Amino acid sequence: MKKALQRVAALSAQMQVNGTTSRPSSPSPVMRLSTGGARFTLPAPETFQPTDIRELSLTDAEQGLVLAQARKDKYTAAHEQWYRWKITQQEQPQAFTFEQIGAWFQAEARRRLGRDFVIDEANRRIVRLLCLYFAEDPRFESEGGGRLDKGLLLRGGVGCGKTTLLTIFSHNPRLPFLVKPCRELVGEYTEQGLPGQPAGGEDALAIYTKLIPRMKGNDAAYNYRPDIGLALDDIGTEDWTARHFGRQLSVVEHVLGYRDDAVVAGDMPRWATHATTNLPFDDVHDAQGQLVLRGIGHTYGARVRSRMRGLFNVLTFPETAPDRRA
Repeated sequence: MKKALQRVAALSAQMQVNGTTSRPSSPSPVMRLSTGGARFTLPAPETFQPTDIRELSLTDAEQGLVLAQARKDKYTAAHEQWYRWKITQQEQPQAFTFEQIGAWFQAEARRRLGRDFVIDEANRRIVRLLCLYFAEDPRFESEGGGRLDKGLLLRGGVGCGKTTLLTIFSHNPRLPFLVKPCRELVGEYTEQGLPGQPAGGEDALAIYTKLIPRMKGNDAAYNYRPDIGLALDDIGTEDWTARHFGRQLSVVEHVLGYRDDAVVAGDMPRWATHATTNLPFDDVHDAQGQLVLRGIGHTYGARVRSRMRGLFNVLTFPETAPDRRA
């Protein structure tokens, strides 16, 4: 206390020496940073008056700085909210036009075949209908392809290009599918396995009786579809009387039956199943009435033929289509 009084006395004496009794001059207004980053001009301490509302007016320049900072803060908050939302969303499949599918088809053919796919009079209509179909273009129906809500059955002679076309289109953006030769299906059914290990039988066919879950990764290549369909290649070339431990089964009939049941139950779209075959639906006889070629009905029975008519649009290559393997 004594030292404080001494300092006051010394200050008073100095003021008298200078010929003034006024208080020492106040510091000039200062600039301070707010927590938001904007700069404010503060009043001199001797002019500041505390108020109950605890506010001070802002200059036009200060208002502009505060608003600019607020806009940035708002954007940052919105971006963070959007990002948290985005990582929880599943990308949606994209639609493609007929022209885009046509360009994609040729690019995919070059990738798989190492060359352009040759389009000629024997396959021009088939290729056009396939591009319309996988683009979900209504012209597929108006040009005689069938219905967009059904699968495809490509039918034609040996080597005309059925399997090649179906394989090229297997990564189509509408619904990708696995191309499975019917002979391989039979092989999986008849497999005996090692002693004590289950193998073959109807359990081995279960994955083919429903939509097939796709492995995660490379989502864009599958147009963000979570599942893939199935294409049975070369129906009619497999062993129709396959056996597993003595149990005989028509494997194709089994798989098609389950898939058709899934369609009826609403568990699978009808256009998730495709196929190729050399067989006609009905038997072919020569002029003398002799059986020349057994049809689907003769091979699998009327029930399977009926199911196939319900599942598939039949696209038939002309009889003059050449064997492209030759």
